[in-house]
Amino acid sequence: MSQYSTTSLAERVRGWDETWSLAVVFGLASIPWTYAFVAGLEIPLWPSFIASATFYAAGGGLLGLKQGYASNLAGIAYAAATLRIVDLLGGGVVALSVVVGAFMFLASLHGFVRLLSFTPGGFFGYATMFSVNAAGATAFGVTGLPGETLAAVMSMLLGAV
Repeated sequence: MSQYSTTSLAERVRGWDETWSLAVVFGLASIPWTYAFVAGLEIPLWPSFIASATFYAAGGGLLGLKQGYASNLAGIAYAAATLRIVDLLGGGVVALSVVVGAFMFLASLHGFVRLLSFTPGGFFGYATMFSVNAAGATAFGVTGLPGETLAAVMSMLLGAV
């Protein structure tokens, strides 16, 4: 039974607890974080939040950081490869569907490799790379798919810490 089943929302928000602490910390930390990414580094912000969520979902700590980094980066690499292969095949929905299926099959096997075993992280990295590509976001003056890949990698690496 959930700890919330017998308490009202008003009762749950009344006292200071871990939820309030995290809300304050994340709310305040997001201000300079956003500014640094958007105005300073000029790399996309949203992948950093996905990487941060990956870190916490993977259990946090050093292992969560390692598994988050490894799985996110594998997903980014798979997505970049997908985009390149589909381009080489001339594009189209059929080519995209087959190549995505092949890489999703591969990402689903990550459970066999300890470092990659936080399988959702691979999917998060994959989806993130597709969103960076769709937005045309690049990093450090590098253009095209290499610049988009660099933008996704840098944002996710910085976001996980």
